[in-house]
Amino acid sequence: MHQRAIVHEFGDAREVVELERYDPGPLAADKVRVRMTVRAINPSDLITISGAYRSRTQLPFLPGFEGVGVVEACGADVSGSRRGARVVPIGSAGAWQGVRDCDPSWCLQVADGVDDEQAAMSYVNPMTAWAMLHAVAKIRPGMRIAVTAAGSAIGQMIVKLANSVGLRPIAFLRSERAARNIAHLSADVVRYAGGDALSGLCGSASAVEKVDRIFDCIGGRESLALACLLREGGMFVHYGLLSGQPIPPEFWSARRDIDFKMFHLRNWIREVPIEQVHSTYAQVSASIVTGDIRSGIRERYALGDVKSALRDAINPSAEGKVLIVN
Repeated sequence: MHQRAIVHEFGDAREVVELERYDPGPLAADKVRVRMTVRAINPSDLITISGAYRSRTQLPFLPGFEGVGVVEACGADVSGSRRGARVVPIGSAGAWQGVRDCDPSWCLQVADGVDDEQAAMSYVNPMTAWAMLHAVAKIRPGMRIAVTAAGSAIGQMIVKLANSVGLRPIAFLRSERAARNIAHLSADVVRYAGGDALSGLCGSASAVEKVDRIFDCIGGRESLALACLLREGGMFVHYGLLSGQPIPPEFWSARRDIDFKMFHLRNWIREVPIEQVHSTYAQVSASIVTGDIRSGIRERYALGDVKSALRDAINPSAEGKVLIVN
């Protein structure tokens, strides 16, 4: 018997996530069985458990969008030698369990130089940052880009990946802690208090120069101010809604020339050929090996102590990922 986390009703993850014993049963001919070793807790997990996406989440469901494991068995129809391979299963939730059965084409191969803990955090933020910069925005030397919430975990990755191709982004942030997070990176830091303060900064040509690409995870009315920063025909990549408010309609009427891209990793991996997903992950893995991408760890908990892990992960003021380990 194995152990797994399960959700029978939407709500506060600390209250509704339960543990149960289960038998995975016979392995289907077209699947591989992955023994999970390390799993990450992400905001997207907590949001899904809360019921924010209940229209596409069927109860009961097995939470956990990110984790790493070892292939311990292959179905009769699975070709090639996969047993013993370290993989990151993607495409669905279910990482917070002892073993899970997966489609082998949706298992990303972990590079030898990436340890299990970094591998467990190598998908959600790193793949998002890499795909936005290279597959969507197609950044290149000489471009000028801006990044909101640049001191966040994914914001730091975007800045560092931009640095790796010779770019020095404009980094918007609000706190001293965020400023310390990117102090070691090459960026032109713009501090502001939020709301109208950003409109004032962006409205001053001498304060912030025009840019080719903007990577925004805030949304709301601040998007209007950011739009003023874009050059004619520039690209606005929107991938989050930290403000909790949608981009207002006047955003598009004010700048009809903007190339607007809404990015969600769960959609992107299904819109591109699966071969591109694997090749992108190989590049992400290489960046983890070189240190261009690294994820911080706050604490580690056993799967059997998932309630404590969730209480820790929900703390908005703490930094670093909470991991669930065996």
